[in-house]
Amino acid sequence: MEYAVRGKIAIEADKISEELKHPSPSSSTKYPFDHIIYTNIGNPHAVQQKALTWPRQVMALLQLPDAIGINHPEAHRLFPPDAIERARQMKASLGGHGIGAYTHSKGVREFREDVARFIEERDGARRGSVDVENIFLTAGASEAITMVMTALIKDSSCGIMIPIPQYPLYSATLDLLGGHKVGYYLDEQSIWGMNIEELERSLAEAKSNGVNVVALVLINPGNPTGQVLSSQEVKDIVSFCARHNLVLLSDEVYQENVYRDEDEFFSSRRAADELGLIENDAIQLCSFHSVSKGVFGECGQRGGYVEMVGIPEDVNDCFYKLAASKLCSNAPGQAMVSLMCKGPNRGDVSYESHEREKMAVFEGLKDRASIVSQGLDNIPGFSCQPATGAMYCFPSVHMPPGAMRASNEMGMSPDTLYALDLLQTKGICVVPASGFGQKEGRFGFRTTFLSPEMRTVVDSIRDHYEQFCAKYAD
Repeated sequence: MEYAVRGKIAIEADKISEELKHPSPSSSTKYPFDHIIYTNIGNPHAVQQKALTWPRQVMALLQLPDAIGINHPEAHRLFPPDAIERARQMKASLGGHGIGAYTHSKGVREFREDVARFIEERDGARRGSVDVENIFLTAGASEAITMVMTALIKDSSCGIMIPIPQYPLYSATLDLLGGHKVGYYLDEQSIWGMNIEELERSLAEAKSNGVNVVALVLINPGNPTGQVLSSQEVKDIVSFCARHNLVLLSDEVYQENVYRDEDEFFSSRRAADELGLIENDAIQLCSFHSVSKGVFGECGQRGGYVEMVGIPEDVNDCFYKLAASKLCSNAPGQAMVSLMCKGPNRGDVSYESHEREKMAVFEGLKDRASIVSQGLDNIPGFSCQPATGAMYCFPSVHMPPGAMRASNEMGMSPDTLYALDLLQTKGICVVPASGFGQKEGRFGFRTTFLSPEMRTVVDSIRDHYEQFCAKYAD
């Protein structure tokens, strides 16, 4: 099992970071930089993204005992009235126990109702059409994904279709469960688009090899590729899954991160609804979302959800048993999901400031997406598709002949050698593209564009590549 995002390069980066913090006389001049720039993982608050004020105010009140929080006579001096009122409502939903007690294994019902209304409003669905009993609140989307995949892989004959490139959680979990990775390639030249012919090819090949393909993973917007699929592409994928009786695992954690005016996030649930597949009970769909991405960036809160559509009741009961085996997800994470799905109401005192803060984060991400993708694409030897969504760029990098030979001698991929050299020379931590999967003969890396230092990062990558090519010229 390998999880590249926190793999060899990240481990080495942490070692160097410790050396820089606590230098010895022999290592004080070892590195030509004074800190590591971590662009390997989508962890916004670790790279100076500010927490949104109103959700944190409500969370503070949820943490405080009532006597020094919502019921304190001077609470209004520190907290706006809408934050106090929301905290009061949420504490009532928690049964008066606060967030220090276990909750229902699916999550607090009222918080799940907030998720249901959010989905209905996002997709223009009929009010009441999303069943709260089909929603599980989890410790981030990753826990929900792992739970669903665990239920799907019943034995070693089972496989799941995953995009190539893909987020390593899927390949690592399949390795752990003993399932087959059934890869389908995204089309790099069409901004990492989907191709139904490629899906059909991949499925047919897996079946011919005796694999029982049970599900397909869709990541939209894409990770590590940063693309946003059109409504028609999503509908084509949903129809493909319905036609072949595959459970669709729709990873939608970057749904707020759509940067081009001509693009729109189009959920798999909406596609299934508009195609009549939900009404006719002709699709099995699990959709995932998280507080870690978007504009909240609350990775450490560990809040997420899965909504299930068309999943038989007995299977839903199995999911419940899996959730119950962990008692419940953490209550603060559940509360943050509720706050993400249901912010201050229009007209409330915090509404305008909350929307301004969200827009400021979004515009910063949008600007850096353009700066980084264009900057990398302009480096001779690099090719980088536009980052139209999510938080990442995934450039391909031409490797000089010497790097190919040296990496082979060292027993590592060429892009791992490149990433290690970049780290040790410039203090920039990226993830080798080989950790996400890619076509034979392609090399590159994934970088976030979260850090405010990204202009400097692009310049440093350009300078390093010239040095790297000279170092490994032949």
